[in-house]
Amino acid sequence: MTAAASIVLSLALSPSELRAETQTVNWQMPDYPPVIIASGPNKGTGYADVFLHYFIERTPEFRHVLEYSSMSRVFGLMKQGEAVCEPSLLKTAEREQYVDFSGPVEFVLPHQIVVRKDKIARLLPYREKSGAVDIARLMQDTTLQTVRQEKRGYPPLVLNAMKAAAGQKNLIQTSDDDDGPFHQLASGWVDYIISYPDEINWFSRKLNLPPSIKFVYLPIAGLPEFTVGYVGCTKSPWGKKIVERVNEVVAKAGKRPPWIDAEANWLDPEAARQYQAIYARFSPFQTMNK
Repeated sequence: MTAAASIVLSLALSPSELRAETQTVNWQMPDYPPVIIASGPNKGTGYADVFLHYFIERTPEFRHVLEYSSMSRVFGLMKQGEAVCEPSLLKTAEREQYVDFSGPVEFVLPHQIVVRKDKIARLLPYREKSGAVDIARLMQDTTLQTVRQEKRGYPPLVLNAMKAAAGQKNLIQTSDDDDGPFHQLASGWVDYIISYPDEINWFSRKLNLPPSIKFVYLPIAGLPEFTVGYVGCTKSPWGKKIVERVNEVVAKAGKRPPWIDAEANWLDPEAARQYQAIYARFSPFQTMNK
């Protein structure tokens, strides 16, 4: 883990406000592109970055501090009871033990099976008539290797398949480094990985793959058409206060908050069309703003 860099974004508060512990919000920011982009020419343009800038502009009562860290550090601090928040988390039963979650903030396409196009035939026995992959059956095939990333949130369906395959030689436990699995897939060290469509597009571009290597992705049977992301803060009266304020700001953000367009912009054209259609059909923030 690299040394964390702290950025104070709001200082124009009265002395009485600065003395109040609940007025400082320490945002832990893992470098998790294109959700949070912590470095490079696109720094600050991830869709969680866009949400956080929007929230900060509308909450001058808080002193906001951004600290770039890792997912391991985020959850370590939360488990220790340190007052911190993370702007983009998947809600899981395990995390709910030490995290207070906001209402839905992000609307994203669900996890997919990612495979090299020249290797896709190897997954054919596990595809249903719809083309979706039976993840439980796939993970029982010990000839096809994949990875489970440390500290990464997976939906229950995927997590259950991983638990059933625990201890098998084909399920490799890795760190929370998001680059690693894509490098391993490109090189052929693993046969498939599980990721979001926006990550697939990001890393396909970042790795500058040769024409002979192309990533394709397949839906996972049983997953919903979309998933939602949440702001998470350390479980405490302080954390509850912050996520309630998040809910208030999101409720006033309109039918299409700006971070939705930021998410769509990081998708490949086909995924973007799918995203727009699903978003229009479910209109999640229109429902929230009624």
